[in-house]
Amino acid sequence: MSIDHDQYLKVRKNVGLFDATNSYGRLFARGKDALDLLHRMSTNDLKPLEQAKGQAVLTILTNEKGRFIDVLKVVRDSAGDTLLITSKDKEESIIQWLDKFTIMEDARFELATEKIAQFLICGPKAISIVRQYASQESIEESRASVFDLQIESIPATFVKAPSLAGNAWFVLTAVDTASSVWSKLEANVLGRGGAIFDSELFEVLRIENGTPVAPNEINEKHNPLELKLALEAVSFTKGCYIGQEVIARLDAQDKVQRQLVGLRFQDGSPAIGNRISDEALVGVNPLGDEIGDVTSIAHSPANGAIGLGYVRAKYANLGTIVSVKDNEGHKLPAMIVTLPFDV
Repeated sequence: MSIDHDQYLKVRKNVGLFDATNSYGRLFARGKDALDLLHRMSTNDLKPLEQAKGQAVLTILTNEKGRFIDVLKVVRDSAGDTLLITSKDKEESIIQWLDKFTIMEDARFELATEKIAQFLICGPKAISIVRQYASQESIEESRASVFDLQIESIPATFVKAPSLAGNAWFVLTAVDTASSVWSKLEANVLGRGGAIFDSELFEVLRIENGTPVAPNEINEKHNPLELKLALEAVSFTKGCYIGQEVIARLDAQDKVQRQLVGLRFQDGSPAIGNRISDEALVGVNPLGDEIGDVTSIAHSPANGAIGLGYVRAKYANLGTIVSVKDNEGHKLPAMIVTLPFDV
């Protein structure tokens, strides 16, 4: 199915609204030790959340090998309640992982996916909708921003999201009253010349932004340092957590083996899982010519056939022409490009 070009331009130039409820998972973190446990289990420094309400921190759960379990957005609202935004369908595995290390702590992690709706507002004019509802005279446009407010007298929370279409916010609200919030946001978006969009366009926008998702890019084959989000989600000063020694050693010794890159396909579109090869290595490298694999693909109205893929770090050079091979050995040329994609 092709993307509606007019809808795409409205989101890119104005603002778009997407129902992301089924694209992410959500957990309640309860108990006086919940944040401390998350701090000790994940890659980022969560101590500031214990002292300051109305903030959010991106962090990563890793296993003993320093590989991904999941990326979490830890959201603490103005009342001091904590919600975890997880990858889709990862809630139960995260609960099991955290419970495994909960001994004497007063910490409980409970399903919230069916209780909390999650909408996404994105585009250049997204901030104008936030300003319409936020009581603050000046809104700090940072990923740490969390604003509790009322939409049609219904409580909602705005949380900074990955920068899809240049700027984006999540809107969290109770499922029971979510339809009223959606209707108001829909009117706001359409009134600004924007568009309501579906999961297919969401996929295009998140690939253009280079935003990884599970299980495509976030899985137990990879470690956080292979992604740019490590700059935001990994602290090298906070101390120990599960997988910390591996991640610290990879960083200190500069031994990160792969990098996530953008791919612009020049003729046709491959499939997820197709292998990426470098023709210059044929007959030269004893390991062969394969240097990575394709993890996500989409067709962008602005960029054509594009994708994301992991490539061995030494070959992840911008502008490099590579080949993508399908299971039958057919080759498709592609260029490694910077992330996010230029639009």
